[in-house]
Amino acid sequence: MHFRIRGNNVQLVKPMLNAQAGRTRPTLIGSANLLTGKLNEQAEAVLSAEEKAEVVQWLARRRMLDQKKAELAALTLVDTLNAAAKHLPEMEPELARGLVAEVLAASQDFRRVARKHHLLQSAPPPAQ
Repeated sequence: MHFRIRGNNVQLVKPMLNAQAGRTRPTLIGSANLLTGKLNEQAEAVLSAEEKAEVVQWLARRRMLDQKKAELAALTLVDTLNAAAKHLPEMEPELARGLVAEVLAASQDFRRVARKHHLLQSAPPPAQ
């Protein structure tokens, strides 16, 4: 069986014997939600217990991979922002303005989440 990711779902494709053609053909047998890990009714009806276990294992590996990718993105964010800042003056002005707007909006979301989880340090007292 192989898996095709389509948005928040993964299509489950299994080689099935096509009697007319006399060979196997990849056949879509159902799908699973990447976020919940639930199989759709079509897949539940067609898959054996062993195949369902294969799908569950694949989904678990996929979630672990997504988690590690997110962690890597978070850990390299400062380097990425510094590299982007150095490149900013070389960009086309219109493209640069759009990028700056997107980064500032994302940084506001980042601050909001950090504040919600009590991850921001207190502001230092104003200098006198």
